[in-house]
Amino acid sequence: MINLLPAILIGGPPHAGKSVLFHSLAKALHEREIPHHAVRACPDGDGDWFHEIDRTQADNLRIKGKWNDDFVMRTCVDISRRLLPTLVDMGGQPVDQQIEIVRQCTHTLLLLHDEDEASKTFWLKLTETNGLLPLAQISSKQMGTETIDADESVLHGTLVGLERGTLAHGPLFDLLVERIAALFGSYSLTELERTHLTNAPTELVIHLPSLLQTLSPGAKIWRPQLLPTVLAYIPGDTPLSVYGKAPHWLYSALAVHCGQQAFYQFDPRSPGDETSIGWVTPPPLQISAQTATEIHVQCDTIKDATRLSMEIVKKHLDYAQAAFLPFPPVHTQSGLILNGSMPSWLLTALVRLYVKAGVSWVACYQPQVEGAIVVHSCSNTYAPGDVISLSRS
Repeated sequence: MINLLPAILIGGPPHAGKSVLFHSLAKALHEREIPHHAVRACPDGDGDWFHEIDRTQADNLRIKGKWNDDFVMRTCVDISRRLLPTLVDMGGQPVDQQIEIVRQCTHTLLLLHDEDEASKTFWLKLTETNGLLPLAQISSKQMGTETIDADESVLHGTLVGLERGTLAHGPLFDLLVERIAALFGSYSLTELERTHLTNAPTELVIHLPSLLQTLSPGAKIWRPQLLPTVLAYIPGDTPLSVYGKAPHWLYSALAVHCGQQAFYQFDPRSPGDETSIGWVTPPPLQISAQTATEIHVQCDTIKDATRLSMEIVKKHLDYAQAAFLPFPPVHTQSGLILNGSMPSWLLTALVRLYVKAGVSWVACYQPQVEGAIVVHSCSNTYAPGDVISLSRS
């Protein structure tokens, strides 16, 4: 079936500032409470954290992957089965099989260099050949003056200074956000979201954006200090479905808060089952001395705890691939720090796995705070919401 929900490809030559624009747009849409999903369709090892921390630290933490057919295929599947309007960061200039990702999208926002006529021609032809609707064609410059050249069906203009570590801003950026919000909003997002919530598999459903405003009116982001309040507010040991954009550590804490009861989270890229599309439960994992080919796991000791650092080998792990993957045994007398870029449903599965095994406490590393956020504890050393500083490690 053809997916009619919009998927906007942000394309253009390398080093034009696409990832900065992508991150800025996603953040602006989130602050406007526009439901959407953001897909980084390249194995560069980026995430929101990459644009929100010190540049040197980001470069040290980033693990770039390589393009391969498996990554392309799985990314295409993710985009094709999207359950929310989607932003897609292509990264670089697609060749060969990578062009299949372009064909899964519906619109383009091109970020180009005026002096690079060859690249401009390539992207315009790619858009036309694959039937994508042009939304905007923007010139990217390091210095100069921002302009809005035409406010028509296709937006033209110039953005200046799209440097990593900054957020795009200004009249042209605001107009871009308005255009995208209008496009996404034309697909009855309120009704779409209501449908997702209605199909939740449990009686208790938590809509995280609404919960944030209930607990901290006016807040834009979740902070670790709120975690004790969240856990006191939501009944424990109760089947739970959780919906909305939030840090992985919050999802992990809620997954443990359920105890052994069912826990579901909404993933706009995962099919779920026929009656609850998009709702997935943490996949079953196992503790074993065996090693998985899909994930590289490094084990060391830090801050009197075991740290598991994980890297998805092909930079993409499908939900169906994760069932019964092996992860190493750890000392249960001490704590556990989980580190690495992974889907939220995998992190919640790992936290539940090791909590059931009896570890003293579990924390999830978050680069933005230069530390690990405790999501579960049965010791007197730490409590949920505590931040364990790892800035010198």
